[in-house]
Amino acid sequence: MLATWAGCCIAFGISVGLFGVDQGWINFVGSGKSKAVKTRSEEKVAEDKDYDDVHTEEEYATITSRLLSTNAASKCLGAPDEWKRVPYFWNKDSEAFKDAFIPSSLHARDKLSVEPVVFLNRDRKQFVFIMHIGKRLCGHDGIVHGGVQATLFDEITARPAFWNLPRSVALTASLKINYRRPVVVDQILVLKTQLASIEGRKATITAQLEDASGNLLSDAEALYISPSNEKLFPDNSSKVKAFENTYPGNF
Repeated sequence: MLATWAGCCIAFGISVGLFGVDQGWINFVGSGKSKAVKTRSEEKVAEDKDYDDVHTEEEYATITSRLLSTNAASKCLGAPDEWKRVPYFWNKDSEAFKDAFIPSSLHARDKLSVEPVVFLNRDRKQFVFIMHIGKRLCGHDGIVHGGVQATLFDEITARPAFWNLPRSVALTASLKINYRRPVVVDQILVLKTQLASIEGRKATITAQLEDASGNLLSDAEALYISPSNEKLFPDNSSKVKAFENTYPGNF
């Protein structure tokens, strides 16, 4: 009986060991599998070491040209009395810009690859954003992370809020997103946002995320509040006006 019990223990130990080897928990020194794993690891380290997250000027210009060649951009450029181009980034020369989340963390090769192209409508209630989303912003493999979409919606819906709320100051109070379809990485995306309603210091903003062909991928609704504390949040009206006049236009 003792021998039987010992035999069962040995068999169980061997089974666990073989399962561990199969799953990669256990590597035998000198085994082919261990060498293969080491080689792949070394290749990954080398790849990351050589990776440059900044586009060359030529690459940057090529991607920007693709953004300006989309149907969404062509419609805006073809209606200069209704739409004008404005920058995406605020205050590039300020210290705050260096610490801002988008420029410091997402604006890089294979992420938010180049500065998005942005158009402002004459009514100051509508914006169109055209951007390239890279392959290093995944949730599921090959699919843009839902949190990245949320960040982009939070970014773009703020524009109508800034342009229409008192003192051009706006803070996000709520953001609701409907994820309609998976958003594949490494493609051009078009985001449209509009002022839906405004009441005193509150503004409701809606937005849609589409692919370059106009297919709806997700949409959102945000509530913004203009804070009453003027000492903590000073008037931004003059900055917004200067920002609006960065590029020439008919209004």
